Amino acid sequence: MPKLFRFCPILFFLLIFSCVERTVVIERPSPAPTPPTEAKNDGQTAASEKHFTNGKKFYNQGKYPKALQELNKSVEADPQNREAYYYLGLCYQKLDYYKESVPEFRRSLEKSNADNLFLSRVRFSLAFSLEKIGALEESEAQYQLAYSLDTSNQAAFKGIQRVKEKSGKQSRIKIKEE
Repeated sequence: MPKLFRFCPILFFLLIFSCVERTVVIERPSPAPTPPTEAKNDGQTAASEKHFTNGKKFYNQGKYPKALQELNKSVEADPQNREAYYYLGLCYQKLDYYKESVPEFRRSLEKSNADNLFLSRVRFSLAFSLEKIGALEESEAQYQLAYSLDTSNQAAFKGIQRVKEKSGKQSRIKIKEE
């Protein structure tokens, strides 16, 4: 009998605490803050340019992952840096991430002004990525826009021809021989 009394407090304790409800609270993460639309100050613009210069240097050396890091820092500091978006797209192309390059080229176009040669290069690069992912119709349109912005852009003209061949269309554009 005395052994029974020794176990009674333990049994009482287990009985009371096993009946207690447990509440689990799951918090949803807060949404990511929207990126700023422009650099906040001259310091950020300078930082963006520094990261852009480093990113371009790494790109030219063929160090694309390092270039991606620097270029991402550049657009983080100044979201209006159109050239940084362009080079981000080029890095993704060099790494054969064509699908990832498309939004970067589009952002570069959104931020661009009326510099036709730059716009032609960006549209050509966008068209090339679109061609690689199989969006031939849009690719052809971008190649044509690139060529119309800079008629000396022979790569864009060849791109138009190549996409037309892939999609089975005949080209109506004739290049003048000089």
